[in-house]
Amino acid sequence: MTESLAPASSATGRFRRDGTPPGERGATRARRGVTFAAAVLAALAAGACGGRVVVDGFEPPDGTTDGVGGSTSAGAPDPTGPGPGGSGGAPPIPPLVEQDLGEVTAGVPVPVYIPPGTLGFTAIAQIMTSAPSFDPIGIEAITDPDSRTFVADYTIPGTLASFFNQGIGSAAVPQTGAAAAAPLVPGTYWITVGDGGFGAPAAPVRLSVWRRQTLDGRFHGGKLDINAFIAGDAVSEEYMQRALRTAYQGFVGLDVGNVTVHRLGPEWGFIDEEMLPIVLEQTAAARGRPALNVIAVSQFGGRFADAAGATPSAPSVAVEHGTHLSGIVVTLFEEPEVDTVILRHELGHFTGLFHTTEFQASFADPLDDTLRCSDVLGQLERCPDYDNIMFPTGGDLSGTMTRQQTAIVQASAVYRGIVEDGGGAAAPLPAGGPPSPARGAPAPADPGQAGQGAAITPGDGAWAASLPPRAATLLRGHFCGHSAVAGADFFALLRAVGGADEGRLLAIGRDPGAPVHARARALAAAGRAAAASAAAPPARVLAELQALAADPSLPRRARLGAIQGVAAASPTASRALAVRLAGDPDSVVRRMATRAAR
Repeated sequence: MTESLAPASSATGRFRRDGTPPGERGATRARRGVTFAAAVLAALAAGACGGRVVVDGFEPPDGTTDGVGGSTSAGAPDPTGPGPGGSGGAPPIPPLVEQDLGEVTAGVPVPVYIPPGTLGFTAIAQIMTSAPSFDPIGIEAITDPDSRTFVADYTIPGTLASFFNQGIGSAAVPQTGAAAAAPLVPGTYWITVGDGGFGAPAAPVRLSVWRRQTLDGRFHGGKLDINAFIAGDAVSEEYMQRALRTAYQGFVGLDVGNVTVHRLGPEWGFIDEEMLPIVLEQTAAARGRPALNVIAVSQFGGRFADAAGATPSAPSVAVEHGTHLSGIVVTLFEEPEVDTVILRHELGHFTGLFHTTEFQASFADPLDDTLRCSDVLGQLERCPDYDNIMFPTGGDLSGTMTRQQTAIVQASAVYRGIVEDGGGAAAPLPAGGPPSPARGAPAPADPGQAGQGAAITPGDGAWAASLPPRAATLLRGHFCGHSAVAGADFFALLRAVGGADEGRLLAIGRDPGAPVHARARALAAAGRAAAASAAAPPARVLAELQALAADPSLPRRARLGAIQGVAAASPTASRALAVRLAGDPDSVVRRMATRAAR
C-alpha cells in the first residue's frame, strides 16, 4: 500500500519561552536544541499507577479496570491473521495497555503498579504543546519494587545514555541485565520526570506508561507494522518493501504485519543532526499504532557523515507519530546483507538496546550476557562481541543476539502482541488524535535488500587488498549515528587504523568490484585526507574527485561520496562543482551537490 503525503508546511505554534515566534523555520528551531541534543543517545525505563487507562486504544466506557492497570475488555480481531504457529482469534486480554498519568511535576517520583504477567513497559514524558517542542524533557530516575535503581541522574552507570530529548523523552524496563527477565517483578515502580538540568519547561508535561502483557508473562510472538517513508527517490519502493520484510520477518520471533509506504519530498534527502528531529515530525500522518516508522534518505551529513542509520533515543516511541522520537532514519545501500544489519541494528536502539561496547573506552551496554571488547578500535574484528548485531560497526554481519537482548526487544511496545500460544495478534490501535503540524524542510541554497547473509572477513574482495584489514572492516561495515553523536568521527577512526592514504582510497572509489557504500566512504575520506595532508589539497586528488562526482556512469552512492570528498577538500571547488552539476539528470546528485556547497 502506498500513500502520498501532502507537502510539508512551515509550522505554526506557541511561542517558545525564549520569545521565538510561531512559524520560524524548523531547522533554526532545531539548531537551538542541538546544544543539549548532542548528549541525547538513549533512554531508560518507567511505569505508573492510577490515571486514565486505555486498552488497545479504547477506554473502557464505564472507566472500570481490573484494579491492576488492565481492563476486562477483549482485544479486537487481528486483520492480518494469526501469529507464528497460531490459529488466530482475538486476544483474551489486551497485549498493550496505556496508563495516562496526565500532567506530572518534574522532580516528583510517580508510582506505577506493574501486575504479574508483564513483559516490559515504556514510559513517555511529553511537553504538551500544539507543535512538537524543542525544550528538553526526560526520565531522571526509575526504581523498582525492591528499591533497585535502574536510572539515576538521566543515565545508567557505565553507558553513554542520556535519558532526555527534545520535547519528548522515553524510557523502558527492561534495559539492563538486572531487569531482563520475563515476566518482570510485579509491584510498584517509581518514575521521576525531569528537564535534564536545562530548566523547567514552560508547558505542562504529560506522563504515560505503555505496558506489554501476556497471559503467562512469556513472549508468544506478534506482528510488526511498518510505515516506510521514502525521501524523494532515495530508494525504490520495491527495494524498500523487500529490505524491510527481509530484515524483520522472523526477527526475535516477530512477523511483519502491515507495511505502508509514504512519500516525502526530495528536500528531505539529506539529514544531519539539526534536521533529524524535523524529519521525524513528518511521520505525523503515519497510520496504525504501535508501528515502526522507517525513513529512507539519500545521505547523512554533519556529525552523522558516513553513518548508515540514526535513531533519536533508545528506546524511541512506537505508539505516537510525529514526535521527535517517532522512528529511525536510514540510508540503504541496496546490498541485502548490509541493509539487514542496518535495519536490525537501528531497531535494536529503537527498542532500548545499546552498543555491546562503545568506541569510547570503558563504556558498554548494561547487560549480563553480552561480551565486551577492551579496545574496539585496536581489536575491531578480533573483539569477542564482533558477531553481535549491536556491535558499533554491525560486526561481521552475522547478526548474533543474546537472550537478554532478545528479551528487551520482545518486551518493547513496537509490535502488536499475541498473549498465548496459538493466539492471534491484536488489531492496530486507533489513531491517537490529530497529528501535530509538521515543519517544512528548509529549501537548499541556490548556488550560481535476503536474510542475514554470510559473515564477511575484513579482506573480503580484491578491493580491500591495499588497505590494512581493520580499515577495510570500517569501510565495509555499519557506522551508527549513536557513535557519531557520542563523538566518534568516521575519518578519524579510519586514519587511526591506517586507512587514510588518499591514493588507495581513490582506487577503491573507482573500483566497480568494491561495495558501493565502501566506495562512497572511500571517496569522502579521500577528500578529508587530502585536506589534512597539506595547506592546499593536492590538485590531483581534487581533480579526480570532481571527475568522479560528475561521471554519470558511476553509481549514485559513489558520486555522493565524491561530492562529500570535494566539499571536505575545498569549499571553493565544492561551489564550482555544484554549478557544474546543476544540469545533471540525477536530481539527488544535483541536490546533494547544492547542499555540500553551502
